[in-house]
Amino acid sequence: MVIPGSSTLTAGLLPTGLLDELRIMVNPVILGQGRSLFAGAGRTSLKLLKTRQFTSGNVLLYYQPIAN
Repeated sequence: MVIPGSSTLTAGLLPTGLLDELRIMVNPVILGQGRSLFAGAGRTSLKLLKTRQFTSGNVLLYYQPIAN
């Protein structure tokens, strides 16, 4: 299952253990404020699997949730 752009749905699924991998694209732009990426998910341990850098400056981060 792919969940493009829904941090609310992802935050709801994280505690269930149904997610095998998270891919987070970081766009290096300073906005000043913002909301938490996974607000309401509680504390979740993640293992960084790999990274991919793009010429645009973006970075794609691959994470695996760790069961607590």
